[in-house]
Formats: sequence, C-alpha cells, structure tokens
Amino acid sequence: MCGIIGCFSEKDCYGRLLRALKKLEYRGYDSAGIALVHKNRRLHENYRLIVRKKKGYVSALEGAVISGDTGIGHTRWATHGVPCDRNAHPHVSGKFALVHNGIIENHAALRQELCEHGETFLSETDSEVIVKLIDRNYAGDFFAAVRAACARLEGSYAIAVISADHPGEIICARCKSPLIAAAGKGALYVCSDAPALAGEAEFFCPANDGEYIRIAEGKILFYDSAGNEIKKSFLRLPAQIAALEKGDKSFMEKEIAETPQALSDTLKSLHRTDFAPCARQLRGAKRFFAVACGTAYHAALAFRDRAEECLHIPVLCQTSSEFRYRSPLIGEGDVLVAISQSGETADTLEASRLAKERGAYLIAVTNVAHSSLAALADFPLLLRAGPEIAVAATKSYVCQLLAVFYLTAQAHFFKHTRMPVWFFELEKLSETVRAAEECFLQTSHLAKQLSQTFGMYYLGRGQDVVTAMEGALKVKEIACVYAEGYAAGELKHGTLALIEKGFPVIAIATDKKLAKKCENALAEVKARGGFCALFSQYEDVLSESCADFCCRLPSISEPLMPVVSVIPLQKFACEMCLLRGFDPDKPRNLAKSVTVE
Repeated sequence: MCGIIGCFSEKDCYGRLLRALKKLEYRGYDSAGIALVHKNRRLHENYRLIVRKKKGYVSALEGAVISGDTGIGHTRWATHGVPCDRNAHPHVSGKFALVHNGIIENHAALRQELCEHGETFLSETDSEVIVKLIDRNYAGDFFAAVRAACARLEGSYAIAVISADHPGEIICARCKSPLIAAAGKGALYVCSDAPALAGEAEFFCPANDGEYIRIAEGKILFYDSAGNEIKKSFLRLPAQIAALEKGDKSFMEKEIAETPQALSDTLKSLHRTDFAPCARQLRGAKRFFAVACGTAYHAALAFRDRAEECLHIPVLCQTSSEFRYRSPLIGEGDVLVAISQSGETADTLEASRLAKERGAYLIAVTNVAHSSLAALADFPLLLRAGPEIAVAATKSYVCQLLAVFYLTAQAHFFKHTRMPVWFFELEKLSETVRAAEECFLQTSHLAKQLSQTFGMYYLGRGQDVVTAMEGALKVKEIACVYAEGYAAGELKHGTLALIEKGFPVIAIATDKKLAKKCENALAEVKARGGFCALFSQYEDVLSESCADFCCRLPSISEPLMPVVSVIPLQKFACEMCLLRGFDPDKPRNLAKSVTVE
C-alpha cells in the first residue's frame, strides 16, 4: 500500500525521486520521505546519508537541493505507528537507509531481541526492525547483509536499501509485495508499480516472490532467493503508462470518461481470448467460488447473479479476507474466480493460493498482465481498462463486469453449445455506457441537492442490489458520507428506523419484474418523510413512481444493465466529493493497491 522508489542517476536524482513520489500519491499516504547517498566534494568528506521526511504531502519535500546519484523515496500509509515525522520512511541505522512496503508480522519479537542487544528505536514502525537487522549483519558485504536480514522476516515486504559505504548501489527484495525494476532516460529505477515511472522510464521488469534486485555499476541485476544471479527479460513500458497525465480534471473524472473506450478495448481482447484451455473445467464444474475485495467483490457478486441464472449451479462468493480463514470447502473439480484490478491485492492472492493448494482451478480477472495474480492463475482473464490511478475504481469495475459476464457466456456455451441471448448485445455496451453520460447533468443537480446530507441508503432488488452496494461504496470512499447499499426488501427489517424527514434514499430498478417491489420500498420511505431518487431504463416505472427525483437510463438487455446503471452513480459520487471539498483521487485513509492483509 505504501509507495517505494529507488533511483540511480548521475543527473537530478533527487528531482527524479520527487517526481516519482508525486505519481505515487494516488496509492494513498500520510507522510513522505527521501534519502540520498551524498558526498560534499568541496569539503572532501566521505559519503554520508541525507534524509528528508515529513508527515503530510510530498510537496513538503520540495525546495531542497540535495546532490547525490543514489537515492530512495517513500510514501507511507500508516500501519504500525501514527502518522508523524519520526514514523515516516526512510528509516536509518548506521550507514543504511531503508524504505518498506508490507507488514513484518514478527516485528515485535525481533524488536525485543534487538533491544536486548542494545539497539534503540526512533519509531513505532515494524519497518525500522529491518534496517536494524541489516546494520547488525553487515560485515562489508552489503548484499549478504540484506539477505541475512530478510531470512529473519515473516510477513510481506518490498524493500529498497542504500548504504553510505556503497554509493551507486541499491539492494531490493520482494516477498508478497509488488516490486519492479526499470530503466530509461539516463536513470535506473526500482519501484512499487509502473505508473510512478510515467515519462521517466522506458523499460521495466517485475521481480517474482523471493527475488532480489541489485542496482550496481550502472546495471540492474536480479538474484534468486539463494543469491544466485538470474537472467530476466525487460518489457517496454506500455504507451498508456508512459503518457499518463490527468489534464485539467481529476483522474477519477478522466477515468469515468474513458469507460466506453475501456469497455470496447476489453471486449476486443475477450473476443481474441482462447477459452479452450479452461473448457473442461468450465463444463465440468459442479460449483464456482468467487473471491475479491472492495469494488471487485461487487463484481464477484454480479458474476454470481449471472452464473447461477445461466449455469444453474451454485456460485459461492466470499470476501478474500474471510475466505482463507473459514476453512472453505473447496477442492478438485471446483473453479475459483479471483478478481483484482491490480492483481496484487494481498488477501485475494492468499485466498487464491489456498484454493490452488486444495486442487481448485484458478481463473484470475485482472487489469495487469504482469501481476502476481495473473502469474498464479491457471487461466488469466485480462482486462484492457488501461491504467487506473484514482483510488475509487470506476472503469475497471465495469470492465470486470464485462469480463465475468463474458466468462459466464463461455461456460454456458461449453455446457449447452449455445450462447445466452444477452451475449449478442455485448457489442452495444460501449455506446450504451456513452449514452449514460446524458444522465450526468441530472446527477450533478442531485449532488448539489444532497451535498450536505449526513447519510443515505441505496436500494435495489435482484441484480440491482449489487449496483446499490457499489453506489454506496463510492459515496463512502470519496465523499465521506455514510451510505449503505441494501436489498430493498430488507428496508423494513431494521434500517427503516433511520428514515426521517429529508433522509435520502436512492433506488435502482432495472429488472422489470421486480420494479413494483422496489417501488413499495420507496413508498415506505415517502410515508416517513424521506427523499427518494429512482434510476431506471423504463419510462413507465419512472412515471408511476412516488420518487422526488427520476433519471431515465439508456436501455440494453436487462442482464447487462449493471454495467450501465452504475455509471451515473459513479459520477454522482464524484460530484458529491467535489462539492464537499475533497479530492476524489486521494480519499481519506485509503490506498489504491491493498498489498497488505
């Protein structure tokens, strides 16, 4: 969840680190810092470490002019220890400075051991333990000291370390946390993810779990867990990342606008995908499991709705964080669908590993081809949503819906030798989503009307329950408004107690046979003085409703409507966020890629 960057460059190393940290801000953070190996040639002094770190935004590091060709940087998302200057990274011990993404689960025992040997700690973080271990293991061999320290660690980590004794050298290690190496434009890099290198690097190569990266003598070298050098192939940084700029608007607004193109690109990719390798598993599966976190979990629930309807077999959905601790009854003959935009979500990766250990077949739905989840999968199903920088998922969510619906159609074909009827309308999705932008003026007015509310409900029936949950999550994430998405039939089983005059309830009714049921719930809200808003593609449903606000959605086959109906809700949440004075790209306390449990 933290962002890490390392750089070797004879020119403007500090500036390169600073620019990369600004591009890592989307991950969510509470403090930032940079460390460089510096030599004051005028005074002919030895190399030493210079560290600048502050609570708050990366902008607090601007204005400094620090010379040096080797450095590391960090944006911290607090786990152990409150956000403050002393808990910010990099952490220093002796002649070593370190940045860390992940969680060291045995840090307490290691800290106690080190204290018994006379070490003193300046921070409350688990990360400081690592640099203390490196310092204590150092006997002249930098790489050996890092490897010895990593051998003691339990948990997850991506680390980058520099030493005053080894100018021009950066040692990095990866365990269950993403890390890449990159090169281009006169510099060598290590980084937690590629978007931070937009406009800076040209080629990249991800490290695998248990591998080390060493930048030394102007080269990038990879090593296995035993310290043996290994050969790796570098890839050209995707053009979409290399040209990553948000323009005048927020990334979230930009990415909502990119949704029609992302759907079109993803559909083309799915049409080109050969599903034959997983045909036997899809045809023979007695049940599916689906795991994910956050917004991706809502895509998993939508998969359940479509797959159970089409395939007539159970689909068991679980949040990834709970799946692995419930002794899930998964094994040979079962198919697990794991969904993660980044492919690095820690809980989803661990759930997937558990399922594979028990013999299940793993299908991964991810937006990042070189991610850990894609590498782990028996069958990676790749999105083509393009880079998504805003923390709140928008275009990636609708592409996830498209991918799991397409997967359902393929399974239906392998079982029944025909596609479901709605499959032939997938080509219309992109233009229908673009037509949904016509709702934005109305949602803007609705946001102005509700911008000061303290809370709201989202309601739906059938497939619209998932859309209600996702709409509520978006408002919580970025506008900091309490919101809950419910099945409309559950309103009177407790939640109706909060309805009072003016309390907003937003309903989605895209399933015609359940629209009257949803309207009954709105009538209950109106009878208690609540404010009702209704989204539907059916004119008669809207005209016969008691709702105070009605928005007509563009129409497509009902099973595909979850892809369309969520678009105005995303825009509504973004408008609410801006009206309430928040930055939609930097929601409070959240990070884009959740790489720790």
